[in-house]
Amino acid sequence: GVLLGLAARIEEPAQANSLAAKLLALTMPGVPDVYQGSELWETSLVDPDNRRPVDFEHRAAVLAGTAEDDAATKLHVTCSALTLRRERPELFTGYTPVTATGSAAGHVVAYDRGGAITVVTRLPVGLAAAGGWGDTVLDLPDGRWHDVLTGLDTDGGLADLLGVHPVALLRKD
Repeated sequence: GVLLGLAARIEEPAQANSLAAKLLALTMPGVPDVYQGSELWETSLVDPDNRRPVDFEHRAAVLAGTAEDDAATKLHVTCSALTLRRERPELFTGYTPVTATGSAAGHVVAYDRGGAITVVTRLPVGLAAAGGWGDTVLDLPDGRWHDVLTGLDTDGGLADLLGVHPVALLRKD
């Protein structure tokens, strides 16, 4: 009872934090560090390692849309970020912080790698308690920006940009 209640209460913010950590790790300067099999929710109480068996067929089916998994979003984020890095390495050559303005500016971390902008929710429980993103806007560099995770264009308004997922990966069009 008590543990199930706690698990239910922290599930959504835990998933937001997991997606944020994954996208940050995959897009920050340096070589992305990934554990084989950690593309879905990782709930073990020890560090994962690359010796565990991995159900690659299930992951391929989830990516293809022919299998259901509640962690499909994490797999999508992982695949999208790694694909963008592979196909457009020139978008990942620098590092410039992207600031935000508005009532919830302290709840976002964003940076531009040179044409690819990572946007992640920070402290999601406090953000929800404060009423959400409200008027908070990213101070995006000039140009048209497209979220590769959702397919949506953005003007930097976080309520819309992070309305589908608590993270975004923007590419300049």
